[in-house]
Amino acid sequence: MNPSLFISHGAPNIIFSDLKSKKSIQNLKNILDTPKYIIIVSAHYVTKNLKVINPIANSLMYDFYGFEKELYEFKYNIKSDLNLTNNLIEKLKNQGIDISIDENRTSYDHGVWSVLSLIYEKLEIPVIQLSIPISYTITELLNLGEKLKIFKDDALLVFSGGVTHNLSEMGYENTKNYAKEFNDTIKNIIENGKIEELKNISKDKNFYKNHPTTEHFIPLLLAFGSAFNKKGESFNSEMLYSNISMESFIFDEKEVEKW
Repeated sequence: MNPSLFISHGAPNIIFSDLKSKKSIQNLKNILDTPKYIIIVSAHYVTKNLKVINPIANSLMYDFYGFEKELYEFKYNIKSDLNLTNNLIEKLKNQGIDISIDENRTSYDHGVWSVLSLIYEKLEIPVIQLSIPISYTITELLNLGEKLKIFKDDALLVFSGGVTHNLSEMGYENTKNYAKEFNDTIKNIIENGKIEELKNISKDKNFYKNHPTTEHFIPLLLAFGSAFNKKGESFNSEMLYSNISMESFIFDEKEVEKW
């Protein structure tokens, strides 16, 4: 069985950085078996209801601005698969999950390729991307994660987002208290399997300070739901730009090397 990963992906130029977080993500290749395919959810693909990327997808989306020229020239071979997509749709529908192909989504956003390119320098397996169904409640998101468990024998589940994500208050000063407090709260919840606290996380005094919008937090809910043991273990802790947490978790992995 493959684990589930929640990765705080940070900025796309992490791939050119010397950050601790980059090295932590790269080192995942030392503990992961090669899956038959990858199912990934990124904070940068949001739809009202659940969608899956067009199976003809095979290109990168440079969905950002203001970064170094080399980032817009970065190439990475990645593609989806028709049969695996249809199989995923059938199995989710059989579990009562409404899902359809997004014909207009034919490329992968940076929340996908910046992460996968660090784990797999050369990617030789298909990648199926699911959207974030923004109309779902927290309970529905956890349930969707639960339904994704059936794919873990063959697929690696990757959820790409951020434990904190308030870009308007980034800076170069010391870590902001509201970011550290929230990060510590989340780490405690995930590592101790406190599902009821996670269900009520939007009531936390620091939630909306760290997530003015929720799309970067939702992948963590899906990752938690997809875990058999409903506990994760942090494999990376780093705070950037005073309020951007790179805290990342692995679920259903017996042995985790910490970096």
